[in-house]
Amino acid sequence: MEKHDIIIVGGGASGVYLSLLLKDYGKDVLLLEAKDRILKKLLTTGNGRCNITNENVMNEIEDRYTCSNKRYTFSPLYTYPLEETLGYFSSLGLHLKTLDDHKMYPLSLQASSVVDTLRLSLEEKGVPVHLQSKVKNIRKDPGIFTLTTDEREYQCKTLVISTGGMSAPNTGSDGSIFKLLKAFKHTIITPMPALVQLNLDAPYLRALSGVKMDGKATLYTGQEILRVEEGELLFTDYGISGPPILQVSRFVHPNLFGGKPLYLRLNFFPEMTEDELKDLVLNQMALLSHRTCQDALRSLLPGKLIPVLLKESGIQRPSTLVSDVDPKHFLTLTKLLQNWEFQIMGTQSFNSAQGTYGGVDTREVKETLESTIVPGLYFTGEVLDVLGACGGYNLQWAWSTAGTVMKALTHQL
Repeated sequence: MEKHDIIIVGGGASGVYLSLLLKDYGKDVLLLEAKDRILKKLLTTGNGRCNITNENVMNEIEDRYTCSNKRYTFSPLYTYPLEETLGYFSSLGLHLKTLDDHKMYPLSLQASSVVDTLRLSLEEKGVPVHLQSKVKNIRKDPGIFTLTTDEREYQCKTLVISTGGMSAPNTGSDGSIFKLLKAFKHTIITPMPALVQLNLDAPYLRALSGVKMDGKATLYTGQEILRVEEGELLFTDYGISGPPILQVSRFVHPNLFGGKPLYLRLNFFPEMTEDELKDLVLNQMALLSHRTCQDALRSLLPGKLIPVLLKESGIQRPSTLVSDVDPKHFLTLTKLLQNWEFQIMGTQSFNSAQGTYGGVDTREVKETLESTIVPGLYFTGEVLDVLGACGGYNLQWAWSTAGTVMKALTHQL
C-alpha cells in the first residue's frame, strides 16, 4: 500500500500541470497515468504544433465555452487566468508566440517542445509518476481514498480526477472513470463527440469527397440559428469537415439529443450580396454562352463541385451548352451557392473528435473544483462538463482548472 497526501489520476495536460504547481509548494503528490507515457494527446494537438492557449481567451469566455449548466460562470478561467498561465510557462523556460486568430504556440511550433518541457520539469522537481497504472476502483472511507490498479493499491487524503473526456480514446481518455464517479452518486452529463466532422444526408457525397472551398457554415434548427462560422470547408464521403465545421459541431449533439432536426446551410460567397452574385453568374453565362455549363463555371468553382450543383439546379447534363439552358436554372444555381442546405444526421465518433461534450455535472462542483458530494475529491480539465472551441480554449481550461485546484489546496482561495 503506497500512501500520499494527494494523488492525481490522469497524466494529461491538466494533471501534469497541477502536479508541477503542487510540487512547487512542497506538496506530497503522486501522478498516475494509465498509458505507457504521459501527455499523449497533447503531442497531437494543433496538428502537432500544440496550440497551447489563446491570447484572446479572457474576452471570449461566454462565446467560446459551453456547458449544459447554463448558469455556470466558468470561474476557473478568472481564478487562474491567462496571465498566470503564461507566467508559469515562462518560468519553465517555455516561451510562446501568437499566430492567426490569437492562437498561441511554442516558439518551435512543435508540440514535442511542450511535452518535453513538462516531462523534464516533472523529473527535475521530483514528481513521482507511475505509468501503466489504470485505476480500476476507488473507495472512500472517512478522510481517506483507496485506489486500486492492476498492480497495487494507493491511499491519499485528496484525490484529483484529471482523466479528460472521451475524445481520442487511444491516447488514454476512454471515459472509464465516469463509471467510478457514478458510484459516488455524481451526475455525468452523457459524453458525446465534439469538435468533430459532421455526417450529412445527401446522395452525392462520394462525388464531392475531397472538394475544398472557403465559405460560411450556418447551423440551425427551425428558425433558430445556433452557430455561424467561416473558413475552409472540406467535403468527405460521409459529410463535411474543416475548421468551421469543427466549431459548429459543439452545438450538434445537445440538440440532436433533444430530438431536434438539425440543418447546415453553406454559403460559398459570403462576401457578396445576393444581387452581386446573381450578376456575376448571369454575366459569366452570357459571356461564355458558347461553352458547356461545366466549362463556363470552372473559373468560379472547384471542378468536382460543378456537376453536383448543376444537377441540384435542374441541369442534369453538365455538358449541356449554356445557350441551351433556361436562365431560371442559373438563378436556382445562384441561390444554391449561398443557401445550400443539408440535414445533419450526426457526427463522426470519439476516435475522430478533438473534444467532448458532457462530463461531470458542474452543478455538483464547487468554485474550488471540489466535489459537493465527496469531500476531498477534485476535478480538472475535460472530465468536467465544459467544452471550449478550437483554438487553444480547451487547453486553457486545462491550465486554469489545474491552477484553481492548486490554489484551493494551498489555501489561496
